[in-house]
Amino acid sequence: SLRPDVLTLQEFTPLAERRLAAAGLRELLPYAVTWPAPGAGGSAVYARHPLTAGELIEAGGFGQATAVLRHPGGARVEIVSVHPCAPKRTGRRPCWLAGLQRLPRGDGRLRVLAGDFNATLDHLPLRELLAAGYRDAADAMGRGLSATWGGWGPLPGVTIDHVLAGERMAVRDFRVLAPVGSDHRPVYAELLLP
Repeated sequence: SLRPDVLTLQEFTPLAERRLAAAGLRELLPYAVTWPAPGAGGSAVYARHPLTAGELIEAGGFGQATAVLRHPGGARVEIVSVHPCAPKRTGRRPCWLAGLQRLPRGDGRLRVLAGDFNATLDHLPLRELLAAGYRDAADAMGRGLSATWGGWGPLPGVTIDHVLAGERMAVRDFRVLAPVGSDHRPVYAELLLP
């Protein structure tokens, strides 16, 4: 079984926070930075190692929680739970673009952007983000087309959930896991710090 050091959650509601606490999540990942919100706009970062809350990235009612993880080896790693609003509804494209454009660019810091980007590697804003100092963990492992959403009807699924690692980090593993009560499949990445 997987024992992640970090878990990012999107569409994080107050009810989800209570249910996860009742299920014992804080025993496995005792540190958390949470921003619960009704509907799809909340997010959270849970971790095995100490976290310090960062600035919440907001656009169109969607909050993207940020935290700085203090690794036992001394490294500090910024984690962002990514979830810009979906561009599919009329008038939502500016919210989607703002949610992606407000994500921090790679500046040599140890940083991980993980979650539901509502974008594939074909979308220009995601390609610009990658070019600004990140690597997509799935793509680095030759699994860049592994569907994470959809595929339950006649159309194939798409890859909109990603783990982006700062250029200084190596990608050791990436997997798309079985669905667990969501229309998105969870993703797992193992990253190595320099």
